[in-house]
Amino acid sequence: MLIDSKNWRPHRPWVFFTIIATVLATVWYVRSSQVAREWLGGSSIPGFTFGIIGGLICAFEMLLWWRKKVRVWRIGRTQVWMRAHIWLGLLSVPLLVFHSGFRWGGLLSTVLMVLFLIVIVSGVWGLAMQQVLPRIMLHDVPAETIYSQIDYIVAQLTADAERLVIATCGPAPGEDVNAPSDEPGEEAYLTIGAVRTAGQVQGKVLQTRVPTAPVPNTEPLRIFFYERVKPYLRHGKRSDSPLKHPVRSEGLFRNLRTLLPPGASETVDALVGGVEQRRQLDRQAQLHFWLHNWLWLHLPLAAALIILMLVHIFVALKYW
Repeated sequence: MLIDSKNWRPHRPWVFFTIIATVLATVWYVRSSQVAREWLGGSSIPGFTFGIIGGLICAFEMLLWWRKKVRVWRIGRTQVWMRAHIWLGLLSVPLLVFHSGFRWGGLLSTVLMVLFLIVIVSGVWGLAMQQVLPRIMLHDVPAETIYSQIDYIVAQLTADAERLVIATCGPAPGEDVNAPSDEPGEEAYLTIGAVRTAGQVQGKVLQTRVPTAPVPNTEPLRIFFYERVKPYLRHGKRSDSPLKHPVRSEGLFRNLRTLLPPGASETVDALVGGVEQRRQLDRQAQLHFWLHNWLWLHLPLAAALIILMLVHIFVALKYW
C-alpha cells in the first residue's frame, strides 16, 4: 500500500489512534511498574490486558490473508483492511513488549517473541518496498507488462525479431523459410515493443516495415542476430551477452550499422528496441522479486506465530 501525500488523509485517523493508544498504554504500564518496583509481566493486570489485546490484533492480522483468499467474503473495503493491518500491527509491538515485561522468559516465550519481531520487521520491510519500488518501476520499466505474461512476451518478441531478420536477409542457404510478407496484405508491418502510459512516463513502441524483398549484403545482420540478439532475447540477464549492458549494446549495434546497407536500418532499429524491451523485462522481474519476496518469510512465520500463540495461551493459563 502506497502511503504518500496524496493518500495520507485516510491513514491519519489510524496514525492518531496508534499514537494515542501507545502513549496511554505506556503511561499505564510505567506507572503500574513504578508502584510494583519492577517491570510487570504477563501475570499482572496491565501485562495480561496487553497480552489479550496484542493476541487479538495478531489474530486480526491473519484475517487479511483469509479475506484475500476467500473471494465471497467481502466484509469492508480492502483498503480499510490494509490500513488497519498496518497500523494495528505496529500498535501490537509496544503492547506485546509490555506483556513480556522486557524479559525473554522460557523457551516457548522466547521463540514466540523472536517470531513476532521477525514478522513485524518483514512487514515493515515489505511496506517500505511498496513505497519505493513502484516509483522505480515507473521510471526504469516504461514498457512494463503483466508479470505472469513475461515469458509469453519474451517468446513473442524473439519470434517477431527473427521473422523480421529473415524477411530482411532472406532465408539462409538451404533453409526453406518464407518471409512474413510473402502473402499479399499479410503483416506489412511488425511492431516490436509494448506501450504503457503512466503520468508523464510512456513506454516505447516501435513499428517497422517488413521488407517486401530481402535486402542485399545483409549477411552480417543474420550472423549478429543468431549469435548475439536471439540468445539474449531468449535468456535475458541469465545469458553472458554483452547486450544486457546498454553501453556495450550501443557500441555493438553501432558497429553493425557500418556493415549494413541503408535499407536494413529499420530492422536494426527494431532489434535495438527489442533488446531494450528485454532489458526492461529483466528489470521488471528483478523489481517484482524484491517487491514480493518478503511475503515468503512474512506469511509462513505469521501462521507459525498464531499457532505458537495458542500454545502459549494454553500453557500460561494452565500454570497461572
